[in-house]
Amino acid sequence: MHQNSHLDIYRRVEEKKESYERYNFERLQEEAFATFFDLAQEYTALEYLYQISVAVPKVFFELESRLHVINHQSSRLEKVCTSKDGLIPEKDRTLSALSLCTLPCETEDAWIFPIHGNEALTRWIPFHRQGSILGMFEIFPKTKVDTKEHFFLEKFTNRIGYNLHQKLLIEQNINHIKFINQLVADIEHNVISPNLYYRLFLIRLNRLINGYKQLQQQMSDLIQFLGRDESMINEIRKVYRGLMKNNEKLEEESRALAKHYEHTSLFLETLMRRDHFEKGTYVLRKQPCNFRTEIIEPLLERYIPMLEKKGIAVDNRFEDVPDEEVTLFVDKGLISQVFDNLFSNAMKYTQKMEDQLGNKVKLVSCNRQMLKNFFGENTNGVRFNFFTTGKPLSQEEVEKVFEEGYRAKSAGQERGGGHGLHFVRNVVEIHGGVVGCEPQRYGNTFYFVLPLKEEASMQANLALEGL
Repeated sequence: MHQNSHLDIYRRVEEKKESYERYNFERLQEEAFATFFDLAQEYTALEYLYQISVAVPKVFFELESRLHVINHQSSRLEKVCTSKDGLIPEKDRTLSALSLCTLPCETEDAWIFPIHGNEALTRWIPFHRQGSILGMFEIFPKTKVDTKEHFFLEKFTNRIGYNLHQKLLIEQNINHIKFINQLVADIEHNVISPNLYYRLFLIRLNRLINGYKQLQQQMSDLIQFLGRDESMINEIRKVYRGLMKNNEKLEEESRALAKHYEHTSLFLETLMRRDHFEKGTYVLRKQPCNFRTEIIEPLLERYIPMLEKKGIAVDNRFEDVPDEEVTLFVDKGLISQVFDNLFSNAMKYTQKMEDQLGNKVKLVSCNRQMLKNFFGENTNGVRFNFFTTGKPLSQEEVEKVFEEGYRAKSAGQERGGGHGLHFVRNVVEIHGGVVGCEPQRYGNTFYFVLPLKEEASMQANLALEGL
């Protein structure tokens, strides 16, 4: 592919060389081109490009001009700059009297040249209805424009179009970045900070539950005190049992709510972190993390009931390796979402398979391995494996499965955008790790390997040497 691209560039250079030989521009016209390109690069703001566009024909050829550009918000053609009056302030710009045309046309005293953008980039500008037309360039008096100058001005207008298109995109991207940064600030102020109040709600809920428990105990004491009226005692016992059952359900819901709050808060704070948006990439906040107790167990507790509800058996072997060997220095929030994505995929894509004995098996199996010197001398790794039963992926699918937007054929009708595994690879790689997929006889193993922090790596070396 790179070789073809290399040849295409040389072919296009040859074509351009032949074109300029055929154009046979005069020296003054070539200097006008060079001046326009130099100044268009020197001045980055859109308003300067407007002024340069009308100044070059005036200085080099004593031609007056008016520049009309489509306003991307109103989709109206507006006069933005003239060689006589200069830049027109935004508040004073009015609807242009010109009509859009795709080819050069003329009025009583002027030539009108359409300003075409780069067709390959047209879909990135916000006003699609006009196609590649970005505006109109009006040159007058037309009596001073002969055939050769007309051809030059047509090519000159094309250069205005390409530069205008690039600067419109740059301006749009800058505004987009400003909006994203403002949005992040709004999310931090209006979503993340208020989310902390849920913790207060949980505390109050638990106080109420404890109050219920005290009432329950008082009722138990009252039953023992009454002791004689059997009918009254039976009624009170019914109320007591109902109260006890209701209290147990409240406690269960409170625990579930607390776990959901912690899970959501961790992901929300991690993904909406201001640093990500300011730097344009994930910014890690590393800390020592015990994977089994801080990440895996909470996620398993959440996912096992959902997996079992779908008839998927869970073979959890994460506990096979002692805790002290898997204390890693990671961004806990991002790595938690790596595990969450893999569990989520397991829930969606695990399929029933028939084993050697003819049994129908629908299984998720997860484990971890210690890999000595995996990342080089004295740098061990820990590998986390997620095996799911189903149709083994082809080699082509294995090579593409971690790419953004890719979905394997076996995904079927399951909802998804092909983003989860790409996210997994991205996060693991910025932690210095690697990801992979290994097709097996009855399914596929997705895995990732992370480097152990130095202290843990030294302990792991001793443990591995003792094996």
